Amino acid sequence: MSNLMTASEQWRNRPVDERFQTLEELKISVLNRRNISIEASVNLKEVNIVARDNDIKLNHCDTDFALTNWSFNQLCISADAPAGYIQKLSPELAVNNLNYGISKTDTINKLLISANSDKTIRALTSTGYSRIWDIDVVNAVEHLCELNPSWHNPPAYKTGGFGNKDSMENAGLYASDRDIFMFMVDEEHKIEVNGDFLSRGFFVWNSEVGKATFGITTFLYRYVCGNHIVWDAKCIQTSRVVHKGNAPYKAFKEVVPTLKQYIESSAVFETQTIKKAIDYRIADNEQDTITWLRNKDFQLSESRQAIETAKKEEGSYNSLWNIVQGLTATARNRVHIDSRLDLEKRAGKLLNIVS
Repeated sequence: MSNLMTASEQWRNRPVDERFQTLEELKISVLNRRNISIEASVNLKEVNIVARDNDIKLNHCDTDFALTNWSFNQLCISADAPAGYIQKLSPELAVNNLNYGISKTDTINKLLISANSDKTIRALTSTGYSRIWDIDVVNAVEHLCELNPSWHNPPAYKTGGFGNKDSMENAGLYASDRDIFMFMVDEEHKIEVNGDFLSRGFFVWNSEVGKATFGITTFLYRYVCGNHIVWDAKCIQTSRVVHKGNAPYKAFKEVVPTLKQYIESSAVFETQTIKKAIDYRIADNEQDTITWLRNKDFQLSESRQAIETAKKEEGSYNSLWNIVQGLTATARNRVHIDSRLDLEKRAGKLLNIVS
């Protein structure tokens, strides 16, 4: 069964993001999730947190509700309890702390409930939260791609399959207990730099459970390795719409013109930036490269992995372009797309040095 639809014991550990090969597959999944979704407003003083075997449930009106890892974190915030600490406790001790915390609050929360076999609570948000449903975002992206047939989700290597073209599969579509991400690239208008092929693309994210805003950001996709290159440059457009009031209306009205402008823009800026990054030397040895990266706020483990990956996939780690590729390739192995994007964005910012 899809890990989007089950929540058993997820309160303790975040499940791995689910990857889809086609928009249709993602659409079916989020539509099924939408069809069994129920919203209800509840005063937390009226609920009781209970331990069931090795699980934690929220009990309301004599009915047990499962919690996802994300909704458990939201519950901890409402109870003024540190989630990281609570998750290390036994279920019995955890519920004692949570019940004490919510007894001190008089908050009314909007619950998002999946009417599945577990009766899973996916979110606890404020009553003023205006939800943008994932299915509406997927439908909008599907419509945009129908209007622009050259745009579709990019290929990626299967786990452990780097370097083998036969191990490529469609990817770029992700969903989790807290968000969705859709990556699209323009297949027809590829950018060639020194024999390397890239495409401009955009990715869309949304959270119907209060994790993040709805938004869209442009990026570069490198075919040889499946890396995402994201950087905050003057030609890169990012649009975010907060989930409040008339958010669903504002979301697409504000974002679609931004995307169309990017689709029609020239790739000269990206081409020039890449060429400069290829020529830009960082350091002549590994220790100096690590020091350089550490001064740019990369962790020691990230720096070492980036160097080793750059040597393996690029042949060297000395240029700015190669080290950015090493970092974004390291990000490919992260099991949560929001964590992957965090590293990809930090890596992409290094290109500002030459842009």
